[in-house]
Amino acid sequence: MHTNEFPRSFSEELLTREQKAELLEKTPVAKEMDWRELQTLAGYFAGYRVGSGTVIFNQDDPGHFMGVICQGRVDIIKRDYSYAEKVIASLGPGNTIGEMALIDGEPRSAVVVAHSSLLILILTQERFDELADTHPRLWGKLILRLSRILSKRLRLTSGVLAEYLQD
Repeated sequence: MHTNEFPRSFSEELLTREQKAELLEKTPVAKEMDWRELQTLAGYFAGYRVGSGTVIFNQDDPGHFMGVICQGRVDIIKRDYSYAEKVIASLGPGNTIGEMALIDGEPRSAVVVAHSSLLILILTQERFDELADTHPRLWGKLILRLSRILSKRLRLTSGVLAEYLQD
């Protein structure tokens, strides 16, 4: 992972594999994974501290990484057709960001800004692909978990949209 892929305010947090596994264990990403799998998966993530107000990524940026929020909060911001920015969600510990672009290779769909200081575990595209090559079963479990997380978000968003359209 090249540090120039991240804003300068990303500061690498040296965590042991066990510490990263313990952080992942508290998230939906880890659901249905045993401890051995979590430790293996943790080896593909790197920990970072991010200061409040830092733009994690911008809408339309290429997606080179996803993150799992361990401490702190981020705001998800979308630009409307007039380029006005609107906060559409605030996410905290256990939530993932950037997984859509990692999976589908499309540009980022939103701006993500650190609402407070963060501890975040980052999985780069390079490490994601390496996981697929070296541990295809575990990679498949991760893909399934991420798909379920995205599906749940889509269902919630569709529900909100349906309520909005009824007004």
